[in-house]
Amino acid sequence: MKKEERLRPPKYVMIPLDMLVRFIFCVILDGLEFIVPILLSPLIGDILDIVGLGIGLAKFGWVGGLTVLEFLPGADYFPIFIFTWVVWYYNIKRQARKQREKMQ
Repeated sequence: MKKEERLRPPKYVMIPLDMLVRFIFCVILDGLEFIVPILLSPLIGDILDIVGLGIGLAKFGWVGGLTVLEFLPGADYFPIFIFTWVVWYYNIKRQARKQREKMQ
């Protein structure tokens, strides 16, 4: 295989349905904070953050612990749930690549 062909990015990325559902759920959690302004208040917003932390730990394992960043003051303006999904997805792909290399 030529070096040029190996470095070319894929034309599209196929994401399995379970990963896509998790991503959509993360978009909903991050979007709720912007759609419903009361969720940005300290007490009510923290209830959503606690629910999100529990769900993040259940769906993403130890990577879901990144959602604890939602409790930092001012961090509600960043898409932390989506960031958690990206880190989790990258970690899953890296582990799969290591397993493929190990089998070869």
